[in-house]
Amino acid sequence: MARISEQVIDCLNNSQSFIVEAGAGSGKTYTLVEALSYLIQKRSKQFLASGQQIVCITYTNVAADEIKSRINNDPLVQVSTIHGFLWSVIERYQTELRVCLQAMNSEREENRRIADLDLTNKKIEYWQYGPKWQKGKICHDDVIDLSSYMFARYKKLSHLVCDRFPVFFVDEYQDTQEKVVKILLDNLGADVTRRSIIGFFGDYMQQIYNSGIGKKIYNYNKSLKQIQIHENYRCTRKVIKVLNKLRPKLRQAAKKPSAGSARFFYSSLDDDTAIQQMQEKLASEGWGQDDKKVLMLTRRSIAKSQGWNDLMDAYNKKGKYAIDDLIRRDDEFGETFEYMESLAEVFNSHRSGNLFRLLENSFQGAKKNIVIDTHNKKTELHSSLRELISLRENKSVGDVLDFAWEHQIVSKDSRITRLEEQAKHEADLERKNRYSAFLNAVWAVPYRQVIKLNRYLDKMTPFSTQHGAKGEEYDNVLVVIDDSAWNRYNFLSVFEGNDKKPQYARSLNLLYVCCSRAKRNLVVLMLSHMTNKALDGAKKLFGSEYVTDLDKELIQYA
Repeated sequence: MARISEQVIDCLNNSQSFIVEAGAGSGKTYTLVEALSYLIQKRSKQFLASGQQIVCITYTNVAADEIKSRINNDPLVQVSTIHGFLWSVIERYQTELRVCLQAMNSEREENRRIADLDLTNKKIEYWQYGPKWQKGKICHDDVIDLSSYMFARYKKLSHLVCDRFPVFFVDEYQDTQEKVVKILLDNLGADVTRRSIIGFFGDYMQQIYNSGIGKKIYNYNKSLKQIQIHENYRCTRKVIKVLNKLRPKLRQAAKKPSAGSARFFYSSLDDDTAIQQMQEKLASEGWGQDDKKVLMLTRRSIAKSQGWNDLMDAYNKKGKYAIDDLIRRDDEFGETFEYMESLAEVFNSHRSGNLFRLLENSFQGAKKNIVIDTHNKKTELHSSLRELISLRENKSVGDVLDFAWEHQIVSKDSRITRLEEQAKHEADLERKNRYSAFLNAVWAVPYRQVIKLNRYLDKMTPFSTQHGAKGEEYDNVLVVIDDSAWNRYNFLSVFEGNDKKPQYARSLNLLYVCCSRAKRNLVVLMLSHMTNKALDGAKKLFGSEYVTDLDKELIQYA
């Protein structure tokens, strides 16, 4: 079989759209970058002379930055998220945007429709907060819908985009929304006379988000040239053996010489005890803190073990996805917490220069207009900061924030002010009560939990959620699974081979993602009851000699 690069290059040379199916650890990003490098080398002069660029769409800004760095920020390639790219295409067509936004509004459910929406002479703008269509402001979720309307209504737009962008690469295609795939294939890759080459790179087994197209892409468009990568450059042979049994349709070959290990344990002990005992056993075998990762099913498991569960409970009062916003530091308190912890870090490390720069350039402009030019003022500031550091250890979030605001150590985020107003005056009683309950709960949380959350977000602990692990790799990985933790998953069905269970595919994908993070050694710990059939399945995956009842082993060596 031809090398993967040659297959991709053949598609590029023959204007053939394609999909690269790359198993975990196979070097998918390397293949994508290799293809970009080929185009830069062969067609840079041609494309740039015609005012053309290659588009590389990524799922996150972090991924975009990684690809940019690998191609030395070459101007031939425009690397961005799908939202960023689509908005850059449509934002110049303001008249058409107003027409489409009106159409979107008219098709809304009656209870969501804005009566008498008037966009006359309003500039349509994309901003980071919630939608305010009355003012012409759209949010993150609107960009793709509005783009779909634009491409469907104005066919010339497709021709303009194809003329400017002859090649599109999509990284992590499996998590790309079906609407986006439709825009690319139906509008940009369909017209023979003006067609862009669309290249998808990813792995449907690593689909995490329900909104992604995943495996359905193969049913959506059967004309895509299918290319598979079978090499695995990350994992040792024992780990790959498990991966191949989880996914027999894309078998991988190990490129590492060492065997490594892959083991399965199960326990009926309570979660905390079982995890602690498992970690102690692995530590006795030489697993250190610096070379391991513990992957857990939900953030709740991590929050409990890391000591910020009250903070998580408080955020659950606000809404289903509120904790996700906090984790991204994209909620009302996120930037304030991050700023305060940065202050504490530079203060405790006696970096005065960094401290004053941080105060002067804080995200809300704290201290910008206050001149600290006398010894007394510096002494006063130093005393306030020292007290703030102390309060963080033994007072509530409300106590710490009130002190910081009162002493002008940080200015109050306008989003917090707005939330407080909503908790008092929101017309919708349900929302008013929810916001009020959320604020009261956050205010009462010990601030110490914010410190612990910050350590987790800064990856100062060996713990992570399984969702957050995609794309990462570690020498030693402990995967903790528990069917009682979340009804979205049923790992028992994976081990029993019961693909009729609605959670089966989702659970299989997540287990595959987690197991494939291990570069050398893998341990899976199951905390739910194992049926005989499930035990047989675990033995088929890992080998009978590598499936162990943790409880019995602990008793044996006690």
